[in-house]
Amino acid sequence: MTTLSLLALLAASQTTALVGATIVDGTGAPAMSQGVVVVAGDRIACVGTAAQCPVPANAARVDVTGRWLTPGLVDAHVHYSQTGWIDGRPDGLSAPELYPYGAASRALRANPARWHRSYLCSGITAVYDVGGHPWTTGLGQAAENDPQAPHVRAAGPLVTHATRTALRVDDEHYTFLPMESDAEAGASVARLVAMGAQAVKVWYLAPQPARRAELDQRMLAIGVAARAAGLPLIVHATGLREAKVALRAGATMLVHSVEDQPVDREFLDLLLANGATYAPTLTVGGNWTRALASIALNVVYQPDDPNGCVDRETMAKLMNLAPLQPLLPERLRNPEVHFRNLENAGAERAVMAANLRQVQAAGGRVVAATDAGNPLTLHGPSIYGEVEAMERAGLPAATVLVLATRNGAEAMGRLADFGTLEVGKIADLLVLAEDPQRSTRAFRSLTHVMRAGQLHTQESLRAR
Repeated sequence: MTTLSLLALLAASQTTALVGATIVDGTGAPAMSQGVVVVAGDRIACVGTAAQCPVPANAARVDVTGRWLTPGLVDAHVHYSQTGWIDGRPDGLSAPELYPYGAASRALRANPARWHRSYLCSGITAVYDVGGHPWTTGLGQAAENDPQAPHVRAAGPLVTHATRTALRVDDEHYTFLPMESDAEAGASVARLVAMGAQAVKVWYLAPQPARRAELDQRMLAIGVAARAAGLPLIVHATGLREAKVALRAGATMLVHSVEDQPVDREFLDLLLANGATYAPTLTVGGNWTRALASIALNVVYQPDDPNGCVDRETMAKLMNLAPLQPLLPERLRNPEVHFRNLENAGAERAVMAANLRQVQAAGGRVVAATDAGNPLTLHGPSIYGEVEAMERAGLPAATVLVLATRNGAEAMGRLADFGTLEVGKIADLLVLAEDPQRSTRAFRSLTHVMRAGQLHTQESLRAR
């Protein structure tokens, strides 16, 4: 943006100047103390020192001395058509009388603002919905210019060979598209294009040995169809073998960790050759395990929600455990099963952490991604546990900040618009009371969120 156009923007728009904070711009550059960010309308007009960015006379001046400014967080794996509890995943535990899936699905479609608010409340200004009901494909356009909502990119229904019928309500509310034949796979991609999906997502669980060759070839064919349609290919493939197949098919994003064994040189070479994004989702598996254990043991699991972003309706469901206990399969009524599952989740997390370190060390693009919408992986505040898990896995806090801002924007194809604090970009930023370069826990100290130039206090966004 030229100096002349910036001056015109300043003259024509509401101008805000945030003054005195330490600026961590998301690019990986050194932080700038006593910085100034000038915002004109919905755009960043200046980032720099007081000398570089004099505050315009017409600006609303906000003193943020002693605080830190960062770009808004990006959660690169969410599901708007899931609730954060079992009513949104009846394939895991079905409670049709208590939580009719059709009613839950229609309620989510009618009120996406419920999740919009919880994301902003937690400091998340952009999300990638990597699989959901067809209506989710309209979220991006509807939310883009709404300062009360994050940016959204949505992939729509998932193409898979492992359909779960429990996640289909009717012809408007369904999660999966088939790939049982080459023709069916091609038709599923065409259907995604027609509904306005912004990616092709394949749920590629490990095929049975007898079908591996067939389904691997179909995965490759879907990659060809996605490229022909001009859509990125994103793949759920948690096994090393399946992840390699996905990358050979041209996957630009793996939406989970490789969790069954250590990644090898071949995997890393494929990932780098594709310029693909690696979204580790370190916490969602443990949260599923905790959700089922809390029901079996009738012990309420208090959500990690330091800023009061989880809505009251969701909180009430998390507390209402007794009616769910009789619905558990017999094997899940034994407490020993849950203790064993928690141990297994810890062992799996160790593999995922090691693989994250390998991908990061090799120069792969890593993002922060929660898989929000799954049981106890709640829309919004789950980002805190995820970035903290990345730091515990061995990534420095300052590195995680870049992964959770800049890299997420790049994965969404929106780095030109947001993800860093740079002149001309959309003014999406956070004000923190603590230093995010020292600890990822600093994101819990959120005091303000700016989305598209509109500054919100964190308190004004709270649900409770």
